[in-house]
Amino acid sequence: MDRFSKMNITSHDTFFQQLVLGLDEIPLMDVHWLIYVAFGAWIWSYVIHILSSSTVKVPFVGYRSVFEPTWLLRLRFVWEGGSIISQGYNKFKDSIFQVRKLGTDIVIIPPNYIDEVRKLSQDKTRSVEPFINDFAGHYTRGMVFLQSDLQNRVIQQRLTPKLVALTKVMKEELDYALMKEMPDMKDEEWVEVDIASIMVRLISRISARVFLGPEHCRNQEWLTTTSEYSDSLFITGFILRVVPHILRPFVAPLLPSYRTLLRNVSSGRKVIGDIIRSQHTDQSEDILSWMREAATGEEKQIDNIAQRMLILSLASIHTTAMTMTHAMYDLCAHPEYIEPLREEVKGVVGAGGWDKTALNRLHKLDSFLKESQRFNPVFLLTFNRIYRQPMTLSDGTNLPSGTRIAVPSHAMLQDSAHVPGPAPPTEFDGFRYSKIRSDSSYAQKYLFSMTDSSNMAFGYGKYACPGRFYASNEMKLTLAILLLRFEFKLPDGKERPRNITIDSDMIPDPRARLCVRKRSLRDE
Repeated sequence: MDRFSKMNITSHDTFFQQLVLGLDEIPLMDVHWLIYVAFGAWIWSYVIHILSSSTVKVPFVGYRSVFEPTWLLRLRFVWEGGSIISQGYNKFKDSIFQVRKLGTDIVIIPPNYIDEVRKLSQDKTRSVEPFINDFAGHYTRGMVFLQSDLQNRVIQQRLTPKLVALTKVMKEELDYALMKEMPDMKDEEWVEVDIASIMVRLISRISARVFLGPEHCRNQEWLTTTSEYSDSLFITGFILRVVPHILRPFVAPLLPSYRTLLRNVSSGRKVIGDIIRSQHTDQSEDILSWMREAATGEEKQIDNIAQRMLILSLASIHTTAMTMTHAMYDLCAHPEYIEPLREEVKGVVGAGGWDKTALNRLHKLDSFLKESQRFNPVFLLTFNRIYRQPMTLSDGTNLPSGTRIAVPSHAMLQDSAHVPGPAPPTEFDGFRYSKIRSDSSYAQKYLFSMTDSSNMAFGYGKYACPGRFYASNEMKLTLAILLLRFEFKLPDGKERPRNITIDSDMIPDPRARLCVRKRSLRDE
């Protein structure tokens, strides 16, 4: 296993240990910082309550009693966000309610308001700003995404139209990644693996190929930097979320994660700068080349492009890897789907290899991923927006400028009103969507990558995740190849690992392990 593999396991575990696994797993310096943050949050919460409380006249959910202080509710949202959101959705259903999280209140709108809101022009709402705010974008170098939408233009106008042609390119890099990242296994031998870390490494390598092209995708410094950057960004952003804005310039430089982040940014800029100054040309078929070609004005600056590449890598790697980890847990928890999925892949590949239509013909596999995502979305709240000017909804609800809204997409996907098919929403039906898609009138509607007002795991409308088509293809290809080459199962006596909710994110348990062995025949 190379240095990237070792580095990624370390940084991946460090992030989750700090937020999930408990104080006994955290380095002493970071324990001190968590204590300082908790104490600061205790004091500052009263100020936050005054400065960030919503003036929207709709009810809040989550209070355990009329005596519970708001600061405690905001802190509890960190580990009880999922249940608080579900409580609000089940109670109010088609009405608006609010939740309180660290640093802000969020107005939760039900599905019947979605079309009304999604038609608003960009000068009335911001879709990127909520994420920038959540992770202290001024310090984690996310502000470049507010300056222009270069990355979206490149994804929509260059990457998505090229996806069919990229299938063989991605498979080539996946072959290499599996050789580098899967453990050595003897025939018929079951080996216990950290599938979450493996998924991060596999997706990192595939993404690097699409981002940088064949000449530079295996650059060790880039692979390590993109892995570390995501962890340092999440930790820094999470801590600074409870630090008063006026104190952030003094607190940020003291954080070990922030200093790591600055090193990551410097390293990323160096790698991208070196590539641009080398023989790399605008005619190459990769995201860096397309970004250079599409850039105008300040977008052409190397530091600008490098920072966009770092953030895009973060978005493309870790959400995809977590979704894939969830899918692997579900596959092992429901082993009855393994053979039908494998047979579908063998039939498609056997008929025409990995041709231009292969991924589109994996209907059952597409359905399985969509059903897994329905139960385990990375984000419990989607369609995040901040209003740039006052807004009055059709029912008369006034939303002042600066109001943040979101949709309870995970709660909706547990509601029979928004889940198609005869199987109840509480039942995992891996072929729920492929059975419906057998009716040609629904062939496109229920694709894994498609969104509508009932399924918003990827967002909805013109600001839905622009990279969802690429991510869908990447995940289908990865799962298909894994099914052909390996057997997977849960360790004896183990059930599907429970998910971990942090704030409004759903994370696959990073402590869980799966058992894997090579298949006796390589059917491709």
